[in-house]
Amino acid sequence: MSRDQSPPDGIDTGTPHVGRVYDYLLGGKNNYAADREYADRIVARIPDYPLLARANRSFLSRAVEFMARAGVRQFIDLGAGIPTSPNVHEVARETHPDARVVYVDNDPVVSVHNDVLLATDALLVSVRADLGCPGEVLDHPDLLRLIDFGEPVGVLLLSVLQLFPGEAPERILGPLRERVAEGSHLAITHPSAEGDQEAVGR
Repeated sequence: MSRDQSPPDGIDTGTPHVGRVYDYLLGGKNNYAADREYADRIVARIPDYPLLARANRSFLSRAVEFMARAGVRQFIDLGAGIPTSPNVHEVARETHPDARVVYVDNDPVVSVHNDVLLATDALLVSVRADLGCPGEVLDHPDLLRLIDFGEPVGVLLLSVLQLFPGEAPERILGPLRERVAEGSHLAITHPSAEGDQEAVGR
């Protein structure tokens, strides 16, 4: 899907959406005028915002490459958002062309986009599920169709845990740790209030 194509059914292109705003900040093509206008307003207040988004994306690439080179061939991206190149499967498949990836997000808008973007690849799946219920995520039949928990798994939680304020990360991470095999890897990024306090306040 590109900016000049019709949107998938059920997509409101007139209201900015966080996943598409992030896609635009990363230079992606899965966004619309409302998303770009909103992103430009954010950048006007926080000029470093695109840099932070790109730094987070760069870490994703390095983490997945590290995991793939360590032998991981299957990945779960929790809170995936809209796939923006390079994404998990693109990076992983530079090492393992048969890498399997499950993208998980609870946002219905993200799910509609991802169903369209990932529909042609049997080794990729988009799962709409709530990380607040980690057991349900890990037992989802579409996830279990691709992920073998008897083998190492690469799990990504990039800029996600802040969506569960006041909760102990153990509630989310505990079920993951119990399920994955030895040799699995976990990557986490998390925003911080350090740095430009004025910008954080805005």
